[in-house]
Amino acid sequence: MTAPLAVAPGASVAADGPVAAAPAADGPPAGGDAARRRFTRAALTGTILAAVPFVWFLFGVWQDPDPLRKTAFEDNFYDLQARAMFHGHLWLANGAVGIEAFIHAGRQYTYFGLFPSIIRMPVLLVTSRLDGRLTVLYMLVAWMLTALFSSLLAWRVRILIRGPVAMGRAEATSFGLLIAALMVGSVWTVLGSLPYVFAEDLAWSICLTVGSVFCLLGVLERPTRGRVVASLVLVLCANLDRLTTGWACVVGAVLIAAWFGLGKGGEENRRWCVPLLAVGLVPLAVGCYVNYLKFGVPFGLPVGDQVYTLENAYRRKFLAANHGSEEGLAFIPSDFLAYLRLDGIRFSSVFPFVTLPAAPAEAVHGVLFDRRYRTASVTASMPLMSLLSCWGLVTAFRPRPVGKVALTRILLLASGSAGAALLLWGYIAPRYLADFMPFLTLASAVALVDIWRRMEGRSRRFRRGGFAVIALVGAFTIWANFGIGVAPDEEWTTAQVSNYVSAQNAFSDITGHPLNAEVVRADSLPTFGPAGQLYIIGACDGLYISNGEDYSTVPEQQFVRTTWMPVEYGHLFEHTYVMRALHTSPGGTAPVPLVSSGPSTVSLITVPSTKPGEVAARFVLSGQGRPPYSSYVALMPIGSMLRVSVVTDPAKHYVEVLIRGHGYLSDTMYNIGPIVAHPIDPRTGGATLKALQVTDVTASTPPPSLCLGLR
Repeated sequence: MTAPLAVAPGASVAADGPVAAAPAADGPPAGGDAARRRFTRAALTGTILAAVPFVWFLFGVWQDPDPLRKTAFEDNFYDLQARAMFHGHLWLANGAVGIEAFIHAGRQYTYFGLFPSIIRMPVLLVTSRLDGRLTVLYMLVAWMLTALFSSLLAWRVRILIRGPVAMGRAEATSFGLLIAALMVGSVWTVLGSLPYVFAEDLAWSICLTVGSVFCLLGVLERPTRGRVVASLVLVLCANLDRLTTGWACVVGAVLIAAWFGLGKGGEENRRWCVPLLAVGLVPLAVGCYVNYLKFGVPFGLPVGDQVYTLENAYRRKFLAANHGSEEGLAFIPSDFLAYLRLDGIRFSSVFPFVTLPAAPAEAVHGVLFDRRYRTASVTASMPLMSLLSCWGLVTAFRPRPVGKVALTRILLLASGSAGAALLLWGYIAPRYLADFMPFLTLASAVALVDIWRRMEGRSRRFRRGGFAVIALVGAFTIWANFGIGVAPDEEWTTAQVSNYVSAQNAFSDITGHPLNAEVVRADSLPTFGPAGQLYIIGACDGLYISNGEDYSTVPEQQFVRTTWMPVEYGHLFEHTYVMRALHTSPGGTAPVPLVSSGPSTVSLITVPSTKPGEVAARFVLSGQGRPPYSSYVALMPIGSMLRVSVVTDPAKHYVEVLIRGHGYLSDTMYNIGPIVAHPIDPRTGGATLKALQVTDVTASTPPPSLCLGLR
């Protein structure tokens, strides 16, 4: 191995040795420690600026921010797995994770990795109050660590290629812009806007893989015991989180071991072959062992044993058409088109002007997919990183490499393997763009370093022009992902959707009312509509917006029109009551009907309270052809009042009871008929509800002004 080049501050490294640098044209140059400080300030500034919109997404876009917010589904899987591990096993209580569970040897398991559960264990040891509420905070930690690892990786790449050469302000600013684009002009906005178990899995996947790449690149540059141990820890954690990126780290470590073993790193470094082989194979073995404990096989998932497969006929049809597997060569054309096409975003005259395609990704030649969601492509939604990555690949693999850029080749191939593996999967979703992020991070850093190397000695106008191009493409990258993140997804609350459409309407009023072209008036909802389309049912009885997703493969979701998200209800579909607690009651009461739709009736009862001085109320749904379904208990101190909304939505076959915006009862209505509000004695709330005074205040609530304002 050749000795490292001695490079003086202010010089760049070319293929054949140091070359004197021209003075920086964008401000006084800063070399050595000064360059590092300038880079650090720029990277930190980019991270802070990116944190503002990302925290908004993460804490709840279009709602009051909540760092402990819960999603409707799949937000406690890691907590359940951690508590199972406290008891010395990995299986969960039957039904604990619903249709996501895998059945093996009579037990149910989650297929999510152990790492997010392990890092929760210190918190769960001292309290159970945060169960199901930790995802947002841990995703924020993953995001901050990713920003740190990405910055460290970019600086390491610069040192490898150019040494401690002087850094001008424009170059430093461009690196700050790259960090900002990576952290909020990318799939991170999708993950942050929907913080549930699937998003956290991918957030840690990006974090741990970028961290592994940083450490492994350090080993390639100068192997030490500390760097090897750090690599082992991060590669192990990556394999205990997500397989595609975890195995990419294994591939990188094994290739580096071979590189050292073949003497490519110098004869004196052959001894690092075995330790690097352990860095790759030990995490792989641990991951296989965990997989075997859960599913009885060392690799892969027995998809046929998932509860969802047993319940969903289309999933079984999909597996039968693909030889029982979710992976196959037949999916490559469709996946390639979805993730890499140049027109993989949609421009609109309606706010946010740039967003996801209007319909799910196309299945080429009619190939059956498990699921296909509306998905932006890497190239269209992340053009800055995509263009830089193309440049970075050419730079790394050119015949006469600059400086030590050739050391990045192994890790470019390894990190790229995660995205390549994704092209074999029969499931398309926007969150899976996360598998491309480690490659994009490394390749973009290589490109940006090379671009500024090439701009040395150029005129001030040329350098400013180059920076302007980077800034403009970076700004579009951030705006495109902002538009993707602020648009509705299936787990938004009605309040979020309403605030979003209100924002659209406000922009529409300024820009010539383009939103009116999206409005359709009808008496019922179709099973599908392009994303952003608005439907008004009746005389503004219900206003809905389409999220653009196709649920034809899940009959229950198609029946309840999951594609259509309620924006606003009129007085026919939403009735409002005020309950006042008068005095405690020693026993339960008979149901008092509030609202009916055909035989389906929402009633109110009181039940014995476990606390003195409080009235305990429940809501009951009956007439569904099965035993009555009861809500959570609402506890009311004597003299207090509660505002209750009862939604009976025949367009979505849906009934819900809301108190302070929180759902206390929700169910599907299979027996739909005319909606009837039952009269209630305002003094007692009905003959059998002496403890409560219930008043129907629907007539005094505001009309659906947003709907009425649409043309």
